[in-house]
Amino acid sequence: MANSAYCRVSAKRRCRICGKPDWCSFTPDEKVSFCARVTAGSDRISRTGWGIFHHGHFPAPETVQAPRRRPALLPRIAPVAVRDLVYKTLIELSPASDSDEIAFGPNGLAGRGIRDFSRFGYLPQTRAGRSKLARRIEERLIEEFPDLVEMRPSGPPRIPGLWRDASGQPRLGPDRDHDDPMLLIPYRDELGRIQACQIRVMSRKTVPRGRRYFWLSGPARLGGASCGTPPHFARFGSGPTLKPLLVTEGALKAESIVGSIKDLDIVAVPGVACSHDRIIAAARGRLLLIGFDRDMDVNPHVARAVTGLLRLRRRDQRRDSCDNGVGILIWDDRAKGIDDAILAGLPIHSVSVEEWTRMTGIR
Repeated sequence: MANSAYCRVSAKRRCRICGKPDWCSFTPDEKVSFCARVTAGSDRISRTGWGIFHHGHFPAPETVQAPRRRPALLPRIAPVAVRDLVYKTLIELSPASDSDEIAFGPNGLAGRGIRDFSRFGYLPQTRAGRSKLARRIEERLIEEFPDLVEMRPSGPPRIPGLWRDASGQPRLGPDRDHDDPMLLIPYRDELGRIQACQIRVMSRKTVPRGRRYFWLSGPARLGGASCGTPPHFARFGSGPTLKPLLVTEGALKAESIVGSIKDLDIVAVPGVACSHDRIIAAARGRLLLIGFDRDMDVNPHVARAVTGLLRLRRRDQRRDSCDNGVGILIWDDRAKGIDDAILAGLPIHSVSVEEWTRMTGIR
């Protein structure tokens, strides 16, 4: 990116849209961001597929174009039925209840109001322990999907989390030992099938760069694959009578509140800027309630993601000539997330988009 019209993002100056330190760029005056990962809510999309975001109310520069890049060739991911079998087997072989810290520790499942531990897994802390699980999962795969594991000219579909080391032995998850217990959080689709898994390290002290959450995947150089950023359908029904749909951030948060909220379907996105298209499709014909963390009123990244989601919702409603409404949930600032508010017994109110706009000044 030699053109002086652009500046690269870095660890010191991350992208204002996706928050990442690489790929993206911005103009020297910081009035325009070019995001390589997010297009939802953008002012326009470049010819090469980048989201172009204008910060503030001013005319868009006509000559600014996002830099060209060659699209990456992604490996084929195994069908969701196969991934569901793998992740359900993993949870069955290594349930969350195997770890007292995960189940009953200070930040464990019980403290979040979760009683059904069987929906979660425990990822062994040692590489050897995970490798033992990988071998048993592979045996199950051979039994259920014998054709899948046969090598074909194009190679078998990849399963995020499973990979092989240089000697050809099956491996699972990170390629190193961990000092802290690791909670395995399934991300389920509309039919309840597990499409991906996220890992939560139960202590922040030993996590590089403070990363508490990361996806179950494997080294790309050794056959690993990424699962993308799918939403999690904690509770989702279909039929003639549709409940309002609540969207929040993080599968663990959604699972924490699903037992306390009976009259809503609940979907979680892994990040506020992720999976907007699937959320809009799931909310079609329903009242949509947005329950992101309270910092969405002051965090520009979160606020822009909310306005982008609202923009897609309006576009979808106009196309179908309907208006099922949108509500934004607010609660006392003492609680950051909706799960914290429910556990603390704080009242939660729904305000209209217009009210939220007046309250925050965000447009």
